[in-house]
Amino acid sequence: MRKRTVPEIEAISGTRAAEQKIAQHQRDLNFRIYPYFYSQVPMRVIAAAVYCLILTNIGTVYGAEDSRSSHLAFNGEDKSCYAVNRAYENTRNSGRYSYTLSELQEDGHLRPYMEVRAIDNFIYSRIENGGWGEERRRPILTPFDANSGLPVFTSCKELDDAQTEEGLALHYSAYWHRYKWRATIEIWISKTSGKFIKTIRRYDQGAGDLPFPVSVEIMDYDRGHAIKPMVPPACWTLDLETPPAICIDLTSPSPITVH
Repeated sequence: MRKRTVPEIEAISGTRAAEQKIAQHQRDLNFRIYPYFYSQVPMRVIAAAVYCLILTNIGTVYGAEDSRSSHLAFNGEDKSCYAVNRAYENTRNSGRYSYTLSELQEDGHLRPYMEVRAIDNFIYSRIENGGWGEERRRPILTPFDANSGLPVFTSCKELDDAQTEEGLALHYSAYWHRYKWRATIEIWISKTSGKFIKTIRRYDQGAGDLPFPVSVEIMDYDRGHAIKPMVPPACWTLDLETPPAICIDLTSPSPITVH
């Protein structure tokens, strides 16, 4: 049998060390959750820990075919946002879903602005009355900003449960920041699927990554709605004001339907 070289032995040792670290993390988690944990902390903290486990189990059962999340907490997260971050991962790493972004007007009505469909390895998006653009999805989305490396959600606070069209939901408030934009955010998370149902962002600057001060994002997990659209081979113009740049087909305007 060939003897392993020193670099090979070091590589194996490094892998085993990583595996041991993960195992220790799991043992620490179990220690916090089981009897000693129950006897030492308030019931509200226990409920939060149990819910985090529920999110992980739900993500495994309901999203087994297309979940891309590891469900592991990352160093640098705001600990108050653990449940929100896991729900965010469950949502954004689903294989197929769609959502709409709308302006929340002063009279309380929604003005649809953008529709997005995530289908396998691609994202399709369009603004209202515009044509579809296509781009590749990132392999895994985490609750950290890709530019700054800072957590997207901070200062999370659990509010009263809410009844939504999707059923009973957990309701959170938090602070949201991505790239140079900041906003307060409300988040509704389904107790059934463990995924986002709706968010409302109120930008600090009056307008952020969207051209209005208050945005509403409504998720849709009906796979029948997340179908591949027709992407035009060429465009009349390019909207460079809305990141990412979107190809606008002026010949076939079409309104956005909020499901």
